[in-house]
Amino acid sequence: MAYTSRHEFYRSSEWSKFRQAYIGERLARDGELICDMCGQPIIKAYDAILHHVEELDDVNVFDATVALNPENIQLLHHACHNKVHDRWQGGNYAPVKKVMVVWGSPCAGKRAFVDKAAGPRDLIVDIDRLYEALSIGDDRKAVKTNVMNLYRQLMDMVRTRNGRWVNAWIIRTLPYIVDRDRIIKEVDVDELIHIDTPMEECMMEAEQRGGEWKDWTEQYWSRFQV
Repeated sequence: MAYTSRHEFYRSSEWSKFRQAYIGERLARDGELICDMCGQPIIKAYDAILHHVEELDDVNVFDATVALNPENIQLLHHACHNKVHDRWQGGNYAPVKKVMVVWGSPCAGKRAFVDKAAGPRDLIVDIDRLYEALSIGDDRKAVKTNVMNLYRQLMDMVRTRNGRWVNAWIIRTLPYIVDRDRIIKEVDVDELIHIDTPMEECMMEAEQRGGEWKDWTEQYWSRFQV
C-alpha cells in the first residue's frame, strides 16, 4: 500500500491506476466521458474527477471495497464536484482541504478553467490577479516585490491549511519539471491539472491580448518540459 492516510490516498499509485482504468472503461463504453451529475460531456480529460459516493474517511480509505470500488464512483466535472461538496457545507460535514495546482502556458485558459471549477468557498491563488489588484496596466516592475510577498503569504496559508476554505486552486505556468515537483512538496498538493492547450492557440490568444503576453508565452514554450 503506497499511502498511509486519507490525504495521501489521492496521490497513491493505487488511485492513479484505478482512475486511469475507470476513465478508460467509461470511454470504451460510451465513446466519450459524460458527467453523472449534469449529463454533459467532459470535453477535456483534466476536467474529469472521480467522486466517492460514500465519502472516504480515516478508516474506509484503507478498504478497497469502498475506496477502489467502481460502484462507489461518480464521474463529474470539477465544477459539478464542487457543487456536491458545497451542499455538504450546509450540514456538519467537515471537509478535507484539497489543493489543486492548475498549470500551463500563458493564455492557455487556466483562469477560465478555475473560474468555472471553483466554488464560492474556495481559495484562488493567482499571481496575475494579484498584479491586477495592485496596479494598472501591464508594467509589473513597480509592484513585483509586493505581489510576490503576498503570493508567499498566501502559499504559506495553503501549506498550513489556514482558513475556512474547502479547496485551494493555485494557478501557475511551471514549465520546468523541477518547479512542479517543488510546489507539490512545498504545499502538499493533491492534484496537478495541466491545461494542455496547444502552443499555436496560446500564441494566437497572446497576440490578441497584446502587451508582453507574446513574450511571456514564447518564453514558456522555450522552457516547457513534459
